[in-house]
Amino acid sequence: MTEEKCPYLAGCVFYLLLRKAAYTGATARQHKVGIKDDHNNPIFMSDLVYTFTGTQTNISHSDISQYKNGAIEGGSYLPFNDQSDIASYDHVVHNRYPDALKRMREFALWHLNPDKREWMVKACLELIENDNDILATDEFCIKGDGAFVSKENLRKETIFEYEPFLIGVLHYILTKRADKNALGVPTLDANTEKKKYKERKYNGHLGESITRAVIVNPYKEPTVVPAQKTAPSDDEKEPIVLEPEVAEEKLDDEVINDAIIRTAQATATVLEAVPQPKIDASALSDAIAPLVAATETYKPNGDVLAKGLSAIASAFKEQKHAMAEQIRRNSHQEESTSRTETPGADDDAAQESAKTTVIQQQTNVIQNGENNVNVTNNGTINFNF
Repeated sequence: MTEEKCPYLAGCVFYLLLRKAAYTGATARQHKVGIKDDHNNPIFMSDLVYTFTGTQTNISHSDISQYKNGAIEGGSYLPFNDQSDIASYDHVVHNRYPDALKRMREFALWHLNPDKREWMVKACLELIENDNDILATDEFCIKGDGAFVSKENLRKETIFEYEPFLIGVLHYILTKRADKNALGVPTLDANTEKKKYKERKYNGHLGESITRAVIVNPYKEPTVVPAQKTAPSDDEKEPIVLEPEVAEEKLDDEVINDAIIRTAQATATVLEAVPQPKIDASALSDAIAPLVAATETYKPNGDVLAKGLSAIASAFKEQKHAMAEQIRRNSHQEESTSRTETPGADDDAAQESAKTTVIQQQTNVIQNGENNVNVTNNGTINFNF
């Protein structure tokens, strides 16, 4: 005759405690008016199986009833005694613990009442501490990082994370008590009232013998603190690459003025090499005398002149930025060319060309009406008033 073991941590006992810690389901009267129960036994058991198999299954009321009363060890859709599923879950707990934790957190969030956390943990602790078949060296995976704690050290723990604790109890039952569900019947009988054709009604006092202060918190993701970087050794140091200095962006006026000065300097250099012409000053004076006389006697219309000057100013203002941008683009192109093509030492013409900046820009200003103002930046300004 098999010796009765009480208390005994079996699958049916763990399921009883989980149901006691769950949200209250819909009543029979609520079912009649169409209110669904998202925490009924088929849904609850299917989600519990999912926590260790990763698969949702449809489980019959009959199979659930037999398992939770200790009449069967498992079944086709209740793999509590399926060695392949158990071995797979054991591998997940040891090697991919975050996956096991994610499933249990989903289960607890959906089904378990947070107000029952402390009671649930204390009830399981009392079962573990008083189950004589659990050795002091037997370990439970109850830490949020997947670490195991022996039964002996479990007696000293006071702060628990809820979902990791549930994983530790479920993992122990699957790996150590897979074929011993029936041994939990005496514990069920000691803590419930059983009436024919009705659910067991819990009337036990599990957890009351745990007199030490116990704090139960939901699992929280650890805060990741960036690692402090240590100074690299001389061998680890990367070579220093000196980046070319980037000149501060100049204003439009500065860009144009610099270009004009460079052009003037280049022009002066060319003109210095041109032989100076011999000019007949007397003949030139006689030739321009009529122009000087006409200029002195001609008095332009003030309004027309003001309009012409205003048009010129507007044209310069509009074209100044465009001119500066064109100069910038030309400069960038010259810099790119100088980095990729280095002229030979004997190529004096190429070197002289590289030093010379050519500005090509034409500005036309047209005034509607009788008078026309034509402005170009090549040194010619025509006014017709």
